[in-house]
Amino acid sequence: MIAALVALGVAATGCAASGPAAGPVSAPASAAAAAPPAVDAVPVLATADGQTLPLAKYLISPDEDRRIEAARTALIGSCMKRFGFDYAPAAVGTKPDLMTRRYYLTDAASAAAHGYHWGTQADRKQQSATPQPPAPEMQAVLGHGRGGPASSAAPAERTHNGIAIPPGGCLGEADDTLTRGGGILQDDARALEINGQGFADSMADGRVRAAFAAWSRCMREKGQTYASPVDAVSDERWFSSPTATAPEIAAATADVDCKQRNNVVGIWFAVETAYQDRAVRADSKRLEQARKAVDVTLANAAAAAVAP
Repeated sequence: MIAALVALGVAATGCAASGPAAGPVSAPASAAAAAPPAVDAVPVLATADGQTLPLAKYLISPDEDRRIEAARTALIGSCMKRFGFDYAPAAVGTKPDLMTRRYYLTDAASAAAHGYHWGTQADRKQQSATPQPPAPEMQAVLGHGRGGPASSAAPAERTHNGIAIPPGGCLGEADDTLTRGGGILQDDARALEINGQGFADSMADGRVRAAFAAWSRCMREKGQTYASPVDAVSDERWFSSPTATAPEIAAATADVDCKQRNNVVGIWFAVETAYQDRAVRADSKRLEQARKAVDVTLANAAAAAVAP
């Protein structure tokens, strides 16, 4: 889980559970190559929870993801029933909010109770559990969804109980229904790229680096020697224990306190917002198209929810 936390900030969060991002996108020149964008005002923030980055409107939100996945589950179940299967897809975990631990650990209560660990041991065990695959006959009808591996079965074998199996199986049928008219089941690749690049650019920005330096000095006063919050959360000592140790809790509580004393979150959020603002303006046409595609999927999901 700790490794996942470190990756959370750098990776583009927000890919819907339906599948990987579509097609490669050519990487533009980094915004860091240009002059750093101006920051009008820096809010004082203990945490980024409840804040909104400019790119958020172009990504599938956690609530939208839940609605899409609920409709997809219902469509798959309805399709499987046509073939005589009483099949309920396994519950799919919803995507986290874009701001969840965006700037790593910021909650004092969590730091005092769990250090840098995230979630209970039971949560981690459940997340790592591998679901049992369906029986081959059921899997043939279920399929692999859009873009899944093509079936090698002959046309005569692509039926079950005398009913033709749709392309991609019931997963494919559900995906086709939800994307009818130009919808998408995952976040736009360029939006994800901006999300990750903006975070990376903000970390390299002199204003954030100065905040890290102030945080580091504060940490040294508390007996902790880290150059940045990333170094603290990724300390290899924390990986050796399933629960937080006393040294880990001491480091985590100091980390949160030093972030608050030096307004690290407020500065970081303001700088990342400026980088995202610039990138969004530069790619506004592509991003608006992505938003419209998400809205198409949501409309299809709503229609599926009320269909008899």
